[in-house]
Amino acid sequence: MTKNSTSAFKALSLLFLFSIPFTGFSQDKNDIEQITKNYDLKKLKELQEVYRKKSASEKRQALKAAKLNNWPEFIKNENGTVDELMKLTPDGFPLYYSVNNRNAARSTRASFLNTGGSLGLNLDGQGMVARVWDGGKVRASHREFGGRITVNDAVASSSGNNFHATHVTGTIAATGITPNAKGMAPLAQVRTFNWTDDESEALAEIQSGMLLSNHSYGVPIVNNGQFAPSWYIGAYTTDARAWDEIAYNAPYYLMVASAGNNGEDQNPQPMALGYDKLTGNKTAKNNLVVANAEDAVILSDGTLANVTINTGSSQGPTDDFRVKPDITGNGTSLYSTFETSDSAYGTLSGTSMASPNVTGTLLLLQQYYKIKNKHFMKAATLKALACHTADDVGSTGPDAIYGWGLLNAKKAAETITANGLGTVISEEMLQQGQTFTMTVNSNGIEPLEATIAWTDVPGRVNNGVLNSPTPVLVNDLDIRITKGTSTYFPWRLTSDPNSNAANDGDNKVDNIEKISILAAAGTYTITVTHKGTLARGPQNFSLIVTGVNSTFALAPLSEDQTVCSNSTAVYNFQHTTTTSQNTNFTIVGLPAGVSGNLSTTSSSINEALTMTLSNLNTIPAGDYTIGIRGTRGTDIETKYVNLKIYTDTFQNSTLLSPANNITGMAPSLRLEWEPSINAESYILQVATDTGFGNLIVNQEVTETNYFLNSLTPEHNYYWRVLPKNRCATATTSTVYNFQTGALNCGQAFYATDFSDGTIATTANAIGSVPILVTGGMTVGNLTATISISHSYIEDITVYLEGPETIGSPLIKLFEEPCGDNDDILATVSDAGVPFTCGATSPSITGTVRPLEPLSNFSNIPADGVWTLYVLDKYNGDGGFINNFSLSFCNVTPSSLSVADNQLANISVYPNPSKGILNVSLPANTGKTTLHLNDIQGRRILTKETSNTNEVLNIDNFSDGVYILTIENGALKTTKKIILNR
Repeated sequence: MTKNSTSAFKALSLLFLFSIPFTGFSQDKNDIEQITKNYDLKKLKELQEVYRKKSASEKRQALKAAKLNNWPEFIKNENGTVDELMKLTPDGFPLYYSVNNRNAARSTRASFLNTGGSLGLNLDGQGMVARVWDGGKVRASHREFGGRITVNDAVASSSGNNFHATHVTGTIAATGITPNAKGMAPLAQVRTFNWTDDESEALAEIQSGMLLSNHSYGVPIVNNGQFAPSWYIGAYTTDARAWDEIAYNAPYYLMVASAGNNGEDQNPQPMALGYDKLTGNKTAKNNLVVANAEDAVILSDGTLANVTINTGSSQGPTDDFRVKPDITGNGTSLYSTFETSDSAYGTLSGTSMASPNVTGTLLLLQQYYKIKNKHFMKAATLKALACHTADDVGSTGPDAIYGWGLLNAKKAAETITANGLGTVISEEMLQQGQTFTMTVNSNGIEPLEATIAWTDVPGRVNNGVLNSPTPVLVNDLDIRITKGTSTYFPWRLTSDPNSNAANDGDNKVDNIEKISILAAAGTYTITVTHKGTLARGPQNFSLIVTGVNSTFALAPLSEDQTVCSNSTAVYNFQHTTTTSQNTNFTIVGLPAGVSGNLSTTSSSINEALTMTLSNLNTIPAGDYTIGIRGTRGTDIETKYVNLKIYTDTFQNSTLLSPANNITGMAPSLRLEWEPSINAESYILQVATDTGFGNLIVNQEVTETNYFLNSLTPEHNYYWRVLPKNRCATATTSTVYNFQTGALNCGQAFYATDFSDGTIATTANAIGSVPILVTGGMTVGNLTATISISHSYIEDITVYLEGPETIGSPLIKLFEEPCGDNDDILATVSDAGVPFTCGATSPSITGTVRPLEPLSNFSNIPADGVWTLYVLDKYNGDGGFINNFSLSFCNVTPSSLSVADNQLANISVYPNPSKGILNVSLPANTGKTTLHLNDIQGRRILTKETSNTNEVLNIDNFSDGVYILTIENGALKTTKKIILNR
């Protein structure tokens, strides 16, 4: 093979429940670091907050509409399941998450990988972690789970644990004490969550190295007797785009989702009769959507003899004719764990069951790939491998019923085993305008097949166009295979999903493309190119090839290396050969100045070889990819390893927030700085003097932020960040100064509207009471006094939400405290003591500390409506919010002298602004510099001007409060700006 690269409370989101032996290894800290090392963790955290607020806002709007239209928030179905109102379509239609349920390991061939399987791999998910989002609490104590299940935010309902969530989790990871209930990965761990706020929670788990998650829920096309809007079905919606954005920012993470159980329902206005039944995130590009098959007939050697689709499985495709569902699993009459006792079992059917059948199986493939290659596959590689090796069922090629076919874990594992000799699994990158080529020799026995897949940039959302065929693909890659004058094209669906897929031209819609040459012989060239301009820079892609023949293979035997630049890095590889010919070895990708040495430059036998890298101090700190290339005639194979280098020389940290010389800060604030590629941790120092002789903080941290509490008002502070790694610690750094403001306390506001203050006795009841705050204050300190009557306060969670004009910031005051005690009458303050639970009513009294600090509200404008929410997730007990008040300390710039002279005669208007800001400047000499910072002091815009009138376009920023700093020479002033559209 020749390769040549030229809210309110935490909201519940929306969708519906459908319904050679190797030793194990642990997905430990090193695995997490390997997965996340190239992630932009700061951006992931920002997205996490964006989607948390989005979820809360969507739920609030849905509840408001429900009141106006007399819609139920919950719908109880005859089978005991409950649908829940989650959000609205852009045209105001209510969307409900619903659980509609209608010998799996053998069908997907996972049993061939397990201990005792015919491949001898002993893969049971040891050390692997799956995540499950579902409609309730898993019975983690079930005997099939053996303490391997972690329940995160899900709680038991009034009727106990959730049968669906327990069954789904068992399908992935049940031990098999009862053999028929054995899960796909019987020794794996599973972290479980309620479907509420799934996007934000997934982003949090991604930062901890999440590889796979299962989502057996969604929005049915018909719910509560009503069809969803016809344009919504099959459309690329905000939900689809959200999951694509999450995946794009976390390229090792694959979201697995059930397709839905509307196969026997009819879309009133389909793009083709009998098709077009996918909704919400089922139409995303970067996830894996699973259809539901009946039990497959599998021969003893793993060959598929027969399989039929379950008629209830929802059909695709998407409106732009993409292949969806992607793949098929077994989810019919699937026997697994139930919730009624620790030894209960039951049978369920639906794509809800097919999805975890696939998720658990894919977890085993990730485990095996890590064992063989010392690192995990990217999500696009795993998706490509699963779809490439699936058994083609239904019509020839992909279709809108089975997708690419029935998952075949045995063939996928064999493809991993043969990588380099009879198969290719490669992760590549396509630069702008680049052409990737690879020459392969067909083995003349099997079909020659090649698949590419890539994690695409999020596309443009459809908010109301019926059956829009406009492609949502952003970066359009193309694969071709050529031999002489013959060109082979990838599969694609036609405009009529009843017809067979075509392979006679371009595929302009899918981000997975596969070419099949059934009768192949000789040498072929695989080419990958792209159309137009690649959005967001180079595009990573994954390539799978089967049906080829090579006489040698290289495999890495070492983990990725992390070293100091004054040392060496050593990597071991295994050379395997099927002939006695020589393979010649060279090092590729060696950075200039680095020395590379191979233990041997050629070999004709099966043996290990070593690559030693030295003179690493000639290159800067960072991540490098270096490979060994083996060449034997026309056969060329390259295997890459990763090297991280730290040096003992540091650049000064870039400090972000608060901005230098900013004044009027609250006594509680967050410090933030840019991450350094040369740092493993940071020494944060805060002092009251410029020489840092009087330190109030001297702390080593691994995050790039730190929260300061209880500073002295009207005081100057200085701070710096010293990067540290295993080689050394920085001794110098940039120093920033900030000044705390003066506090004017005792600004009290009292609730007067208790019309929504009742907490009903039904599950998930919400009581809320607003307070209007006026006066133009900036929060320097805040306390809340609350009186809540409620039996069994262990049932309630209490939240305080800030004004909508600055993003509705939300904190949690109490979460299910105190067992069966009654009532709360307390002042909540960061200066309070941890609450204790009294035996008599009110159980919580005095001045107590909140679960999350009220200082999270520091430095934001106080004006607007603040709301106290009380959420009761359970049936049976209700209550009322009796009283609610807020007491503020207003923070203002202090009377301390500052080094800057004030720049006078400045006018900024309109303020509040709807996106355009006019700045009128005095006729000073030289250039004036305008800096715009957010409320946390992070600089987001800088502009130099010599004009006396300047216009700033801030329409691209989020609504909220910003600080405009205007500097001219030694003169300076600041203005508070409010963006509110």
